[in-house]
Amino acid sequence: MLAAQSRRPGAWRVEHLTGAHRLSIESLRTLVVPAEMGDQLSAAVEDLRDVFAQRYGVQLVMQVASGERPKYAIYLRNSGHIKSRLQNDAFLIHRQGTRVFISGDGELGALNGVYALCEQVLGARWYWAENIGLEFVGPQRDKFPEGHWHEEPAYVMRQFYPMNGDFGRRNRLVRHFKFNHALAKVFTPELYNIEPEVFSEVYGRRRAPRGHGGYDPQPDFTESRAIEIAAQAALTAFEANPEARSFSLSINDNCLFDDSEATRSALEPINYFRGKPNYTDLVFGFMNAVAARVFDQAGAWTTPSGESRYLTALAYYWTEQSPSFPIHPRVMPVLTADRAQWHDPAYRAEDQALIRRWADSGAERIATWDYYFGAPYIYPRQFNEWIAQSVSFMAENGVSVFFSQLPSSWGLDGCKAWLTAQLLWNPEQDAAVLIEEYYANFFGAAAEPIRAFYEAAERHRNLNEGTPEWIKFYEDEFSIELFDTEILQVLRASIESAKELVANDARRLARVEIVSDAFSMTEAYAAQHASGTRLVANALDVFIDAGDAAALPQQLLYYLQMRAAFTALSERLLDEPMHARLKSFVKYAKLDPVAFVVAAMAHAGVTMPPAELYEYADVMEVAEWWATDEKALCSELENSELQHAATEPQPRNFLGPDLPKVPGWHFDFRPTERLAIEAVDDGAGVRVTGADVFSIFRDVPVVSGQRYLLDASIAYRISPDNRSQIWLSWSDREGRQIERKLLFRCPTGDSSGVRRIVLPTRVPDEAYTLRVRFYMSRQYAGDFFEVHQANFGLIAK
Repeated sequence: MLAAQSRRPGAWRVEHLTGAHRLSIESLRTLVVPAEMGDQLSAAVEDLRDVFAQRYGVQLVMQVASGERPKYAIYLRNSGHIKSRLQNDAFLIHRQGTRVFISGDGELGALNGVYALCEQVLGARWYWAENIGLEFVGPQRDKFPEGHWHEEPAYVMRQFYPMNGDFGRRNRLVRHFKFNHALAKVFTPELYNIEPEVFSEVYGRRRAPRGHGGYDPQPDFTESRAIEIAAQAALTAFEANPEARSFSLSINDNCLFDDSEATRSALEPINYFRGKPNYTDLVFGFMNAVAARVFDQAGAWTTPSGESRYLTALAYYWTEQSPSFPIHPRVMPVLTADRAQWHDPAYRAEDQALIRRWADSGAERIATWDYYFGAPYIYPRQFNEWIAQSVSFMAENGVSVFFSQLPSSWGLDGCKAWLTAQLLWNPEQDAAVLIEEYYANFFGAAAEPIRAFYEAAERHRNLNEGTPEWIKFYEDEFSIELFDTEILQVLRASIESAKELVANDARRLARVEIVSDAFSMTEAYAAQHASGTRLVANALDVFIDAGDAAALPQQLLYYLQMRAAFTALSERLLDEPMHARLKSFVKYAKLDPVAFVVAAMAHAGVTMPPAELYEYADVMEVAEWWATDEKALCSELENSELQHAATEPQPRNFLGPDLPKVPGWHFDFRPTERLAIEAVDDGAGVRVTGADVFSIFRDVPVVSGQRYLLDASIAYRISPDNRSQIWLSWSDREGRQIERKLLFRCPTGDSSGVRRIVLPTRVPDEAYTLRVRFYMSRQYAGDFFEVHQANFGLIAK
């Protein structure tokens, strides 16, 4: 088992110092600082002075270090003279008479010492960002503690993204290593023009890269020249930045791997992990070869200051599984996982076994990339139990580098960031004690109901989130269905109780109001979504003559009111710093059901005053023209019934699956272990099961400004987190996308037969081509999506 890289933090070691009197903290008057300090340490010094002033009413006089040695002073210094004792940003604090010395492993060690002093001696806590996040804990100390205090963190890197401001500094978060998706920066468009053979063949052809880590295919990992290029890129980077401790060769953020015969030979027999193809050996074999050139041959083992260097690589998506062979000790694997899913015992056991296997892989240092979001989730995504368990478990098994995405909505996330920061420094702390401290001190008399709010949300998520999946419900507007009316009422009652208890405590009431405001967005979006769900369900039934058509206008009006209410609330709150991260929820594309509902009303002969739908005047006009003679729609799509060609299905590449040929239609997908594509009936239609991401699409020429209509027949079964949708997108003559709309999403549940989806639309100005896309993502066991037919045509009087 890999040993932990950092010594566990220890408590302040009390030593009796013969003849020494106890130093009164209040007697301190001076803060002696180094002549040169970076911005971070300078900010920490100002925080120390501010905390001392608030706690003791004394403004420490700052003095630059010189030959003078004032008494009753705190001395802040780097640790050149005791470097051998301090590493990994450790610090040492001790007293000599009337002088207190804070020594650190460089500026970061000194910074850690400053904030340890603020926390453990002066009682300061920065539980949240901004000034409202500061609270003092416990009674004011009279005497400075005796003894020597030496600590270094358990995790040598501790970072949340994006949280690089005051909160991160005050809670001793730091980044030493880089491991973002990076191969697009090495295998560039310029390189492609010179050496195209090192780039992947994807679906039978090489694709010129665009310099984008999200869209560029991976290089050909079987090509020896690719190894040389990557090694030289790392060596060049280390030469340009000698103190860099890492160079990222993490795969681009996609699954566009080479599918040539060489890669097939390297991978076969194909095996799967968590339902996805396993490319770990291919990628980490490449990493081993690069590391051998960078370290064993070129000798780039350490920085000039003696820090070890690493090549970093994400164990991500198709490379999550542990390798079947030892990896080079200076390859740092970065284990990507959503440990919020540890609510599922089987997943938790599997993930723990995976961590242990990576710990035994031969790597000197192991990193983790977790997903602690936060925004863009619109509800309190609480999982403190699994944070505490996973941080401790990983530390015990040699993981010493931590990174997580956590764009925090402070009112919804609560103590998530602070708790994690504390445990990353010392995972042997009792998480229950930390949580108790947080609620009791930060919310005072409101501690009990606010704790009930967050813990009820956590219990509810644990019980109801269901089958574990990687970042489950990420950017999924339907995820609000996880919180039904009953639990929302329970959570609101806790908040209102908390308000009453701190009505006369302005500081803590302001914190409760932040929780309340953030949760009001949860409630408002839940109301919008519930109204939209009822509206779409009725419209679906109207098309099979089973719905209440007369109710549609009022339902639509109510939905629009709920949507407007949420929009107004978000516009009011999201400019405030404590809620600003929730902008990411507002920004991602969401269903607009109005076109579909308007078509259902037109089909049933139900009208609505135009003034109520002035934004959708074009859509209403198209629907009304179409409803006068629905059978008159002349489809511009050949093979609108998706008839299959009389040929044997063939796989796209060696990953499969077998694909039918459906003239005029195209498939795009990520292969999975369970993916299957079949005819619906008698060689027509398309049925998809087991999809990770799958699209059925085709492009159609259109006339700018004209009115068109899509009339499709589909069937489906949808689990929570499954996004099965219909998108329309328009491009100009040069192929540049002009507009893209999500006009239908299958509701959670079963369609109970074939359903008709009618979507009227107006072509944007300058548009030349329309793409009709049936999109599926995250199909769970038992889910399916069927396209029975799709007609699309021009509507004219």
